[in-house]
Amino acid sequence: MAKKAPDPLSQPPFRPSGRAVPQVDLDQLASGSQIIDVRSPREFEEDHIPDSLHVPLLDDDERKKTGTLYREEGPESATRWAQGLLNHRLDLFFDQLRDAVENCPETVITCARGGDRSRHVVQFLNERGFVAKQLVGGYRSYREGIRRQLEEFTIPPLWVLDGYTGVGKTRVLQSIQEIHPGRVLDLEQYAEHRSSILGDVGKTPSTQKKFESRLAAAICSLEVDAPWVLIEGESRKVGDRQIPTRLWDAMQVAPRIEMIASIDRRASLLVDEYATDDGWEPVLERLEVLRGYDRIGSEGVDHVQGLIRRGDPHLAAVFLLEHHYDPRYQHGGEHKMFRFKVENLQTEQVSRELIERLTSSSC
Repeated sequence: MAKKAPDPLSQPPFRPSGRAVPQVDLDQLASGSQIIDVRSPREFEEDHIPDSLHVPLLDDDERKKTGTLYREEGPESATRWAQGLLNHRLDLFFDQLRDAVENCPETVITCARGGDRSRHVVQFLNERGFVAKQLVGGYRSYREGIRRQLEEFTIPPLWVLDGYTGVGKTRVLQSIQEIHPGRVLDLEQYAEHRSSILGDVGKTPSTQKKFESRLAAAICSLEVDAPWVLIEGESRKVGDRQIPTRLWDAMQVAPRIEMIASIDRRASLLVDEYATDDGWEPVLERLEVLRGYDRIGSEGVDHVQGLIRRGDPHLAAVFLLEHHYDPRYQHGGEHKMFRFKVENLQTEQVSRELIERLTSSSC
């Protein structure tokens, strides 16, 4: 159990040294270890080791300033400037660290590459009575592991669920995931994007690194020896997030299932999907990007926006399906071959049918 540390205000200012500190590799972490990430908020938001806590040593602007000093004046000047900032708010920083690590059997500090930031924080904690170690290689060691995993993984028999926009593929995937955890890969969930030109409405798209981390975690959690795994048919990118090559190649040769639904049901599903807490304003704003598309153009955008403003988003969805989404799908799906077809009249019903069909096809 971690020792109770004294009040930092009774301690002298922190003076980082160049001496070595205790270290640990990512694959050697003890059970119950708590990783503390001391990178800047922007670095942490881009991606981080799962379950790590964030106690930034510097904010984004301060990190940028430190980097400038490092390049222009050298590491001593950068360290001295950052040290001055830390000592100015030493009590607050210490309180944040103490709240994160107290009663933790092993505290592990990480920065970007296992360099000065994490080493100095480990020294800071050790001098104040806490047992802490530095993560060897920092976040980069975790990132390298993710990249290796996505290049080398073996996936159970993969099936691709395809179909026109709005047929409810994502809802069905989520329904099947509830019934059979470990049998679904939901790329749109990991990307926080619906993989369409309006797909980021009401969402905050993930970064490429975060997308890959979520995907790698999902692959690790797949059912061992599963007779089938279902994934939604996508283009090479989900929003701006690119599907890793190994998975993309597997999707291209996997058997495909076509899901169909009436245009009225598809429009209803889209209206339900795109309704936001802020009303229809986010959709109206995002529709502006379609003015440059020949099939829609400014006249079509005006028409769709007018329907929504007049309280008829259903007719607006029908128009978009007929004049934008369906022609694009037809153009891209000319050579698709489907193993079988299912109709989505109701989510739970088609989910059960899909499970039965996949199970019988895998026997």
